[in-house]
Amino acid sequence: MKFATSQSIAALGLAIAPLSIAAQDYSPDIIEIAESGPISFDPSPRLDLAEGGALEFWIAANWEGDPGYDPPVVINIGPEGILYQVSVLRERDGIVFANANDEDVFIADLSDGDLHHVALNFMEDGIETYVDGALVGTSELSPLSLPSAGLFVGGSEPDDSATLQGAVAQLRVWSQPLSEEEIVEFRLRDVLDPVAGDHPAAEFLAAQSDFSEGEFLIVESMETLP
Repeated sequence: MKFATSQSIAALGLAIAPLSIAAQDYSPDIIEIAESGPISFDPSPRLDLAEGGALEFWIAANWEGDPGYDPPVVINIGPEGILYQVSVLRERDGIVFANANDEDVFIADLSDGDLHHVALNFMEDGIETYVDGALVGTSELSPLSLPSAGLFVGGSEPDDSATLQGAVAQLRVWSQPLSEEEIVEFRLRDVLDPVAGDHPAAEFLAAQSDFSEGEFLIVESMETLP
């Protein structure tokens, strides 16, 4: 694992879009990839989404012009190819989902450079993709069941030749798809919240980033508050 440091949203000059009262009180775990470089985490069966689940994160696309590639946000890859990869279109106008066999695009405007919430549900019949709580598209593709060499955030090339120029925040992996209500209502809240209440799918949280410590925490079990 490559150690990386994180910073606050204010220090990076970022805003959560769309801004809301809830957003003013919520500060997701964030890392500036342009400063840290891509980070890698060890493989785990808990990160296998071929049987279904969900992936969610915040992304700020800070580049201008065409970088010549679609900057990657999250890649799970192994010796036989890509299990799943989520990238931002080079023009910052959509999200790309890819596996070793194919890819699909979901149109969404990410060009303002602010943090946007992205959630992908992986189900038996394909993918649902949400941006800032709104459904932006579906696909018949799905993650593949292949051997994994690790999970990469912000790129996977050793020479940083295809790196995300932007920030990634609060990466979460779930072992079952999330409902639209869960995506909308809990994108601006922690999974365990003693004040506002726990996430209703907390028991299905498989992994969560802790970029301040340079870690990706694998969750074997989750004890919710009474």
